[in-house]
Formats: sequence, C-alpha cells, structure tokens
Amino acid sequence: MSRMIHGRLVRVSSALTFGAAVALILATMASATSPIVNRVSVGTPDACLGLAGTHPGCDGNFSLTAIKRADGSVSGQYTDRFARGDGFHAVVDCLVVDGNQAWVSGVITSGRFTDPDTGEVFDLAGLYVFTRVQDNGTSANDPPDQISFSFFDTEPIPCTEMFDVDLFDAPEGQVTVT
Repeated sequence: MSRMIHGRLVRVSSALTFGAAVALILATMASATSPIVNRVSVGTPDACLGLAGTHPGCDGNFSLTAIKRADGSVSGQYTDRFARGDGFHAVVDCLVVDGNQAWVSGVITSGRFTDPDTGEVFDLAGLYVFTRVQDNGTSANDPPDQISFSFFDTEPIPCTEMFDVDLFDAPEGQVTVT
C-alpha cells in the first residue's frame, strides 16, 4: 500500500510539475510576443570619475540591458564591476523611460562589496539596486552619454520613483535609450 500511494504521489507530482512547466512556457511565449515599447542598453567603463578617479573605468565596468513590453512585463540584466573583483549581477524588474533618460531597478542575484577601510566583505545577493542613465546621442560631436552610480538597499527601490540622482559622463561608453 505504501508503494501504491508513493507511486500515485509521484504521478501527481510529475503531472503538477509538467503542468507548471507548460504554464511557464506559455507565459514566456505570450510575453515574448508582446511588442517591445522600450529598450535600454549600456556598455561602458565605470563612472569612477565621479569618485575623483583618474580616468573613466579606473576600477571596473558597467553594463545593462532592459526591455519593457506592451503588456507591462520587464526583463533584463544589470552588471556593475568594482575594484578588487567586487561587483554584482542583478535581474532587472523595472524600467521607466522618459525621453533620452531611463531609470532601471532590480534584485541582485550575486555579488560582493569589500569595505576599503576594514577589508570586511559583504554579500550583496538579495539586495535591491537602482540606477539612472542618459543617452546623449551617437555622434562624436554629441556630449558623452551618462550613467549614475548603483544604489543598493534592503527595501525595494522602484524605478517608477524616477529619483533625481547625479549623472556622470561615460565618454568611452555607449548608452542607448529607445
């Protein structure tokens, strides 16, 4: 009798797992067919000029991609690498575009920060992160594109708040906001 119940549970569990997988695939396909309304991409050395660095990217790099679809879904990846191997990777869950500016936020999936004074290492996984970027054109005659620092918190930082944080030139990088 124990084996029969176990066999039934395995079949029910397998059916539920299969059903959940099908639902996830269908939801993903539905989202993928929804038209893209905004797309943001950034690839640049870090904004360490804002920290009195000697040149752009003096301690790392900054990259992100974010897509917002007509159905309201948002997807993307966000990575910021710091000095001494520190940095993070986040999954984007919020994108707001206003003209040539974009606000992006999400949840850090992996990363660390080392306190330069104490050497203490902090795990950033699970923290919320926010940034702002600005696309100033693609021509060498245009002003440089701009990025802000990455801001962390234990509470969600919704990009819909469109915080007015300082922007720093990214003369060796490219920001695209559409």
